[in-house]
Amino acid sequence: MAAEDPRRPHRAPSGLGAAGKSLWRRLCDTYDFEVHELAVVELAARQADDVAALEAAIAEAGVTVRGSAGQPRLNAAVTEVRQGRLALAKILGQLALPAETEPDERPMTARQRQAQKAANARWTARDSLADRRAGRGSVA
Repeated sequence: MAAEDPRRPHRAPSGLGAAGKSLWRRLCDTYDFEVHELAVVELAARQADDVAALEAAIAEAGVTVRGSAGQPRLNAAVTEVRQGRLALAKILGQLALPAETEPDERPMTARQRQAQKAANARWTARDSLADRRAGRGSVA
């Protein structure tokens, strides 16, 4: 198998729908991914297609449907699309994409950002306690 041309963006996997291809292109045109990361991008693209299909089903059938006794019921696709959106966000969180607000920082996964936030909170609390003990507390 020939190596892929590094100047050419990665080709979208076969079988992707419009939403998946769009997500694939936006990500691969913006970032350089390693092979293992491309597998995650493919999962995200396929999940984006699933979400788009569910959204189309909701648009066609509506948010409510008739139940077995003729009563209005929440369309099951509403719950599924919500779960699909959460799954897509979780999949994308596995990629170490740089935050838009802090482009110079090292890219981190969602889990790494959460851990960093917790560590910063611990250090801030420790420093605040040390300041109070040393009599350097803030005056209100």
